[in-house]
Amino acid sequence: MSGTVHTGHTTDTEPSRAAEWWRACHYELRHLAALRSTWVLASIIALLALWVPLAAPFLIESSKDMTDPELANSVQWTPALLQVPSLAVFLLVLGTGPVATELLRGASRTTWLTTASRSHAFWAKCAVGATIGVTVSAVTGLLEIAGLAVVAAAKGVHPPLWGQLIGATARLGLWMACWMVLCPAVAALLRNRVGPVLVLLLVPPLGERMLSALSGQIPGIHLDVVADWLPFAAGRRMLSADTAQDAFLGGVVLVAFTAAVAAAGHAVYARRTG
Repeated sequence: MSGTVHTGHTTDTEPSRAAEWWRACHYELRHLAALRSTWVLASIIALLALWVPLAAPFLIESSKDMTDPELANSVQWTPALLQVPSLAVFLLVLGTGPVATELLRGASRTTWLTTASRSHAFWAKCAVGATIGVTVSAVTGLLEIAGLAVVAAAKGVHPPLWGQLIGATARLGLWMACWMVLCPAVAALLRNRVGPVLVLLLVPPLGERMLSALSGQIPGIHLDVVADWLPFAAGRRMLSADTAQDAFLGGVVLVAFTAAVAAAGHAVYARRTG
């Protein structure tokens, strides 16, 4: 006589939502950590972040003051030069890589099978990218601030306003988080490896500034105000604003633009067939 023995216990094999998100993010982290380019970029960024405090003893004279606007611009990786911080250029390949690599190697289906869904895969790329952007900007900013603090004490130079520099680092962190969300979103929209890099490199310094230069040239149409609040111009305003109101408004514009592009990128990524 045979029969089935029931223990009265059922095994729940369905993972929790938190476990699904962790698995998706862990997959993206392992993917990035396995790339040699990730560590090459990390080394370059670390060297550049250490350059200012290492060179400061030879550049700063004890008879001169350290000006806060110049230091804030340095901590934020000189956003006035390209309309975006130069740190964004170094992290551009890292930001677009997860989506672009899937296209190049046809690894999309592997990603979708590993994660719970395509939505989990896309938002995990955005979340991991934003975390990397915030972490890198915070570490580089604090390294530079700490190095400058030592130099200021050793040289007897008027110390800068450290609170302002920490605030500048925090604003850079928000900007980099938005940038690292835009990278996979634009890559998903264009479905190309080179296109997203060109768009993100050319639109801020050329596209927006060209529109700004043309503002006022068309009779009867005044684009001055609009040009000042285009997404990346607003982001630069957030970084370098003299007032808290301008910084807040610039941040709102940049975050809203990032959210809109990310939603569009998610819609396209979720409908991909491979």
